[in-house]
Amino acid sequence: MTISENSKSLKKKSTAIFLCLIAFGAFGLHRFYGGKTKSGGFLLLIRFLSAGSIGLIWGLYDLFTLMFTDKLTDADGLPLR
Repeated sequence: MTISENSKSLKKKSTAIFLCLIAFGAFGLHRFYGGKTKSGGFLLLIRFLSAGSIGLIWGLYDLFTLMFTDKLTDADGLPLR
């Protein structure tokens, strides 16, 4: 099966934004939702090891990326719909 450029993920962008807003993305919930368990787990680990500062910055970056671009994708590399 070939993935066309018009393909979108089954995951909703609005749900990912909501999950990112819950704690400013610092817990990586939005990444777990998109199927990116490795980066979600890493973000969660960084959150606790750095007392939240680095996780918060990364989460805010992801929030702005989700809101204003289509660069954040699901585990299959498809943009969220």
